[in-house]
Amino acid sequence: MLKNRPPALVDLYGKLEATVRGFGVVEVVARDSYALFRTTRIFTDLTVMRDALRVVIHLGRKVNAPYFIKVVRGDKRVSHVTKIRTSAELRVITPLLREAYELAAREESQGAV
Repeated sequence: MLKNRPPALVDLYGKLEATVRGFGVVEVVARDSYALFRTTRIFTDLTVMRDALRVVIHLGRKVNAPYFIKVVRGDKRVSHVTKIRTSAELRVITPLLREAYELAAREESQGAV
C-alpha cells in the first residue's frame, strides 16, 4: 500500500494509524492503495494517493467544514471526504476520527452491527 510512496506520506499514514489505534481496539484491513479502519463496523477508510491521503470519515451527523471536499448522506451515516498532506491537517480531523470510532463502538456494543 505504501510502496514507492514519498517518505512524508508514509510517515503521515503511520501517524494516522497510530492515532486511530490509540482510540481502542481497531482492525486495519489494507489492500493495494486503500485501508479500512473498523471495530466490527467501518468508521474510516482511506486511499493512498500520489501526494495525499484521501480520508473518508463516517459520522452520525453532517459536519460543515471547509476541508471536506465531499459529503454524502447514506441511510445511517454521513460520509465526509477530505485529503490530508500534513500532520497539522491530521490533528484537525482527529476529533472527528475519534467521534466516528466511538459511534462504531457504541453501535457494536448495542448490537447494531
